[in-house]
Amino acid sequence: MKNIVKLLFISILLVACNDDFLDRTPLSEIAPENSFQTASDLELYTNSFYNDLPGFDGIIGLDKLSDNILYNGVPLEQSGERLVPSTAGSSGWSWDDLRKINTFFKYYEQCEDEAAKKEFSGVASFFRAYFYYNKLKRFGDVPWYDQVIGSQDTDLLLKPRDSRVFITEKIIEDLDRAIANLNTDQSSDRVNIWTALALKSRICLFEGTYRKYRNLSGADELLTLAFQAAQKVMTEGPYALYSTGNTNDDYRDLFASNDAKEVEIMLARRYSKDLNVVNSVNYYFTSPTQEDIGLTKSIVDTYLMNDGNSFTNQVDYETKTFLQESQNRDPRMSQTVRTPGYIRIDGASPLLPDFSAAISGYQIAKYVTDETQDGFQVGFQDLPILRFAEVLLNFAEAKAELGLITQQDIDNSIGLLRARVGMPLLNLGIANASPDPVLQARYSNVSGANAGVILEIRRERRVELVLEGFRYDDLMRWKNGKLLENHFNGMYFSGLGAFDLDGNGSLDVELYTGSPSTAAPQKVEIGGVITLSNGSSGNLVPFADRSKNFDETRDYLYPIPSGDRQLNPNLAQNPNW
Repeated sequence: MKNIVKLLFISILLVACNDDFLDRTPLSEIAPENSFQTASDLELYTNSFYNDLPGFDGIIGLDKLSDNILYNGVPLEQSGERLVPSTAGSSGWSWDDLRKINTFFKYYEQCEDEAAKKEFSGVASFFRAYFYYNKLKRFGDVPWYDQVIGSQDTDLLLKPRDSRVFITEKIIEDLDRAIANLNTDQSSDRVNIWTALALKSRICLFEGTYRKYRNLSGADELLTLAFQAAQKVMTEGPYALYSTGNTNDDYRDLFASNDAKEVEIMLARRYSKDLNVVNSVNYYFTSPTQEDIGLTKSIVDTYLMNDGNSFTNQVDYETKTFLQESQNRDPRMSQTVRTPGYIRIDGASPLLPDFSAAISGYQIAKYVTDETQDGFQVGFQDLPILRFAEVLLNFAEAKAELGLITQQDIDNSIGLLRARVGMPLLNLGIANASPDPVLQARYSNVSGANAGVILEIRRERRVELVLEGFRYDDLMRWKNGKLLENHFNGMYFSGLGAFDLDGNGSLDVELYTGSPSTAAPQKVEIGGVITLSNGSSGNLVPFADRSKNFDETRDYLYPIPSGDRQLNPNLAQNPNW
């Protein structure tokens, strides 16, 4: 059971539908002279910052932009059809959350409780760093504001964008302030020193690799900060990977648990059935009325064999049946995708992929709980925002990019992730001596003596963090946006007709044109929305007729809304928008 105090906090945080509560004056509108007086005032005010953390769309939904996901559409980030928005709207160019944070900094010194001022200024510093990190990723250069701006502050309202170098420095300053001021309490619904260090490792890795793969200065310094922050969490923090020793279920259970497993999950979006603070995760992955979301063949091929060898080393890997490709793989694959033999939590019988709910055929099992949470807005499992596994990956990647990684470093990071699911350790010497050719072709800008291990760390990152909102950002920082131009494939079929997916002798799905002709319970029409990659055979390819384009000179950043540039003529537009 979750602590009732935390549940009440979350219900206020997420604005549960309570008329009395909604009638109250918002905290941000309370006259400053009447607030910021006590520790309770500071806590209540900073509680509102947690509502700015991502929920379903900002965690799971972000993978739709990447090469991990096929769904019933093509995002503008892949089609190349993004336009310059006229207003901030949903463009990401919004500053309301920052004003709320800076209001805290303007008035919090009114409190006479020194310990409270220290703690909650750390919270505010964390959230300002988080806010600006999202702006940095999306827009690059942005104006830095560390004070509340009034209508008379013309010089601030009309200031130009500050450089991403300057913004990064200010983010790190805020994070260092948070690290110095926050406590060490381990709770996934509150930030602490460890979450600040984890966020620092994420941000410094992002910006360090962003600069490295564009030959910009300062990459090594940032990568050093990244691994140092991660290492501090690893060696001094209270976290570990969640593991009961069950290699076939532990990874699944980490994400399907109603309560965040705080041994690993450092920061989570919390939900509660009792307080009607809910999500639609099960509904999204199991309902035919949603976006038909499924994984791509690209990521399915990325999972290793369970002996540590690459699946793509097999000469016929591209034409293996679903049953064949599901055998003897990294156990995380069967805990992420419905593979033959999949039994749902609390289920009694094996379930095959539902093609009406997964357009690629690779139906997602990660996050899916028991059937009681299947309806719209009835799910209540917590969603991870920061977890220890990411810290391990940040550590390994930063040290590998710097050329400093050792076998011991790998064993203490990637090795732990693989051990949880019973996979062999990654060998540094073998990885560098024989880089995976498929990964080499995919990430062709990776070079040097450590290329092989960098590629393997990228593999590990992709499969460990799938559907957690990282993949699109990873492609952007690695300067691999061109991968989004590919038409992503789904499951392979040798032709039209009916197929036995799990080898039990029964026909499970029919691919047809015109009209279906068999008793197979599932039907997939070929020739409309979905085609086969080789015409009459091959992989399922949705929307093959839609153009896909990624402009290397433009699309790594989003455009600044034209209306905001009219209001502030000093805001330069991003290149080629």
